Amino acid sequence: MKYLIVGCGRVGSTLAKRLAHAGHDVTVVDEVSSAFKRLGRDFPGKMVLGTGIDVDVLSRAGIEQADGFAICTQGDNRNIMAALIAKHHFKVKTVVARIYDPMRAAMYRDFGVLTICPTTVGAHLMTNALLQESYRKLPYERHDVEVVEFVVTDALAGRTVDELTIAGKTRVSVVVREERSLIPSGDLRLQAGDRVVAIVAPEAEAELRKLISPAKAAR
Repeated sequence: MKYLIVGCGRVGSTLAKRLAHAGHDVTVVDEVSSAFKRLGRDFPGKMVLGTGIDVDVLSRAGIEQADGFAICTQGDNRNIMAALIAKHHFKVKTVVARIYDPMRAAMYRDFGVLTICPTTVGAHLMTNALLQESYRKLPYERHDVEVVEFVVTDALAGRTVDELTIAGKTRVSVVVREERSLIPSGDLRLQAGDRVVAIVAPEAEAELRKLISPAKAAR
């Protein structure tokens, strides 16, 4: 697969090296030549000097043949513009942009651009670390579904995965037991201390919390 990455900062260079290590054909674009030092001497991909919002630069970097495009410079405006050029001018199938502004990140997903918002992801992770609750929401940048994780209590132990399904609005995707991740069948019985990752529709979240922790929900 061929991937084009614009921005050779910490994120861009790390992404480029990971993709190259996985055997993909990677080209990195940056307007500062010294930024390419982050890739290391053994980087097997190509490096193109220029800006990611210049159509000629992108063409020279091979965007017409790219299977995916990622833009991760420091500026939201530049990232948005480059992503839209890649998506709508060059018709790249998969376009991912780093956007710091959560409102903009949500808005540009409607234009077919996958967005990663470090602000939202970081806030989720820090909230979870501070609260250290047995029930928490995991970072997932969609408003129509939540990804949650909770610890199975003694009161919940013995119930099956199917018993946590609420009218098709929840689904248990992973059960972590003794540091081993299980993709569960519906008849798997939960054990105290299991960590459960579930997908839940927002309107069903309160019901799920009541189901897994009825005593707390009643307070």
